[in-house]
Amino acid sequence: MRRTGCLKAHGVGAGCRGWPCMLMLAMLVLMSLSAYPLTSSREFRKPSSYASMIGGRSTMEGLLMLYSLASVDPWASVYVAGTGEGLRSLQVLNSTTLLQLQILWLPVLDKYKLSLTRKAMVKHRVWNRFQMEKGSAIRAALKWHPDTLYLDADSFVLGKILLPMEAVHMELGLSPHYIQEKYEAKHGKYNGGFLWTNSERMPEAWTKASARSRFFDQAALEELAETFKTFTFGKHVNLGWWQLCQKVRRNESLSVEEEFQEEIDIDTAGFLRMNGRRVDTLHAHLLTPGVLCPQFNEIMLRYLAKAPALKEQLEILQWAQRAYASLAYPQAEEVMEATPPFTIVVLTMNRHESLAQLLKALASSYYGMDKVDLTIKVDHAPDNAKVIDIAEDFVWDFGQKAVEVSSSRKGLARAWFDAWRPKTTNARGIVFEDDILLSKFWYRWLVNAWARYGTCKYLAGISLQRQTLVPKKPSRRYEIVNHHQPFLYPLVGSIGFSPHAERWLSFLKWIESGSPTLSDPATPDLVTYDWWRNGDKRQMWTQHFIHFCNRHKLFTLYVNLPHKKTLAAHTRAKGEHFRRTLGQDFATASDVSLVMPDSLATYNWNAKFTRRTCCSMVNPTHPNVAQTGCRKCF
Repeated sequence: MRRTGCLKAHGVGAGCRGWPCMLMLAMLVLMSLSAYPLTSSREFRKPSSYASMIGGRSTMEGLLMLYSLASVDPWASVYVAGTGEGLRSLQVLNSTTLLQLQILWLPVLDKYKLSLTRKAMVKHRVWNRFQMEKGSAIRAALKWHPDTLYLDADSFVLGKILLPMEAVHMELGLSPHYIQEKYEAKHGKYNGGFLWTNSERMPEAWTKASARSRFFDQAALEELAETFKTFTFGKHVNLGWWQLCQKVRRNESLSVEEEFQEEIDIDTAGFLRMNGRRVDTLHAHLLTPGVLCPQFNEIMLRYLAKAPALKEQLEILQWAQRAYASLAYPQAEEVMEATPPFTIVVLTMNRHESLAQLLKALASSYYGMDKVDLTIKVDHAPDNAKVIDIAEDFVWDFGQKAVEVSSSRKGLARAWFDAWRPKTTNARGIVFEDDILLSKFWYRWLVNAWARYGTCKYLAGISLQRQTLVPKKPSRRYEIVNHHQPFLYPLVGSIGFSPHAERWLSFLKWIESGSPTLSDPATPDLVTYDWWRNGDKRQMWTQHFIHFCNRHKLFTLYVNLPHKKTLAAHTRAKGEHFRRTLGQDFATASDVSLVMPDSLATYNWNAKFTRRTCCSMVNPTHPNVAQTGCRKCF
C-alpha cells in the first residue's frame, strides 16, 4: 500500500511510515473507544476508520466530505482510492488547520479516463470495474483497522456516526434506500455509497457479485446481505435524495415534499432529525444543484440554516460552494449532459408593468451555476418608451443580455416565429410573453425534464403552464391529473414554451417554405382552428404549430402540479388576447417535485389515456436488460 499523504494540522506532511505510525494509530483507536462510551441502547461507538473514492469530477465534493468528517471526528483515519491529480488538488486546497485527518491516499484511479461521463464509461464497459475500486480503499483500511465505514465522495457529515449495538456480532452494515418497490427493483435495495464492514472477505465478494448484478455494484449488495451477517442502518443515517424523490407515499393528500418534511425537524438542541433520530449524514450532490433531485438540496439547506448546532457544517458547505464556483470545477455528468446552451427569450410590447414583473421573476429564479442568456424582443408600438427603458436598464447576472427593438409592427404570431432560432439541434431555450409570473424552480424542473426526456423523438417541446383545455369538439375545460407527474399531450402550451430545438427548426423551415397549407393550417376537429379562422391571424401562432404537431404526431410535455399550483402563471393582462386584465390564473409553486418517472403517460386530443412510454438507463450488460427497462423513449 502506498502512503502518499498524512494530513496534519500544519498542512500536508511527508508521509506516515513504520512502527511509529502503527503505534499512533493504535493509540487513536484506544482513545476513540474511551471517548465514545455507550450512548444509548441502540448505538455504542464510531467506526475505527473510513474509506472513500475521490477523483475526477468528484474531487471537490470529496473535499467537502472530508472537511465535514473532520468537523466531527478530526483525527479519523481515512483511506481514499483516488488519483494523483486529486491528491495534488487536496494539498493545494487544504490551506486551513481544519483538515487534520489521517488520510492515506491510494492512487488507483489513474488508470481510468475520468474525463468520460458515466454514460460513456458504461458504454465502454469500464463503469463497474471503476466502481469496484471502492474495494481497494476498504481492503487498505481493513489491513490496519478492525472495521471501516465506506462513504461516497458526495456524502456530507453532520454528526458523529455511531454504529448500532448489533454491529458487535455482525460483518456488514448496509443502508436501505427506503424507496418505492419499482425503484428498488431497478436500482437495488441498498445504497452502494454507504456501508460498514469488518470482513476482509467482503471486497472480493462484492466484486464478484457486481459482475452478476442487474445494476452494477449497488444491486450486488442484496447478494452480500444473504451471505454475510448483516444489520441495516436507519433512515436518519445516509439520508439521501432518493428518500424524497423516490419515497414510499403514505399520504397522497400531501405533495411529496410536504410529506417528506413531516418526517424531519430540528430538535431542542439545534440538530436536524429524521423520524426523531438525529441525522448524521446527508448523501446528495450539494455542490451541483440540478442533479437528480435538487429539491432535496433546497430543503436540506433550509433546515441546516435553521439548525444552530450545525452552524459549522453550514459554514463548511458555504465555503465549498464558493470554492467550487471560483475553481470552475466541471459539473456532475448529469448536469453537463442536461444543460446545453440555454436561452431565455422575452416577447414584449407596451406593457411595462408586466415586463417588470416578469424580469423580476426571472432574476429570482434558480439557475445554479448554469450560463443562461436573456434576449428581450420589443415589438414596435408608439408607447414603448417605458418598456425599452426597463429592458435596457435591467441587470442580468446569469449570462449575456440583449435587447432587440423592432422598427415595424410584427404582430404576435411573427414575433414567435422570429423569437428563437437554435444554432444547434441540442440547444435549449424558452419563450415567454411578458404577462407571465414564474415559480423560482421553473428552470430547475425544465432542465431536469429535458435531461430525462430530451431524446424522445416525438417530443415537440415542454410547457410550464397547467394543461386545462381539451380542444377536441365539443371542447371543454378539463385537467389531466396523472398523479401530478409529467405527461405527454398533443396540444401546445404557450405560457412558457420550451421547444425541442430540432423539431422547432423543422417547424420554422415549414413556416418559411411558402407551403399552401400555411394559408389554411386546418385541424377541423379542434376548436383552435375555429379560433384561428374567426380571429386576427397575425396574433395566433399556435394554430400553425398545432397543425404541424398533428401532422407529425408530436406531443408537448406538461405537469399539473398539486393544489392547482403551476410553474408559469398567466396574468391575462390587457393586450392581444384580452380586452381587459383578468388577473393571474393559478398560483405559482413554492415547492416543485423533480420526480421524473421512467414511463410517461400519453394522452390524445380528447384527453384520453392511450399508452405509456419509457425512458431510463439500465445496465446494458445485464442478461435481462429487456425486462428491466429501455434506453430511449418510444
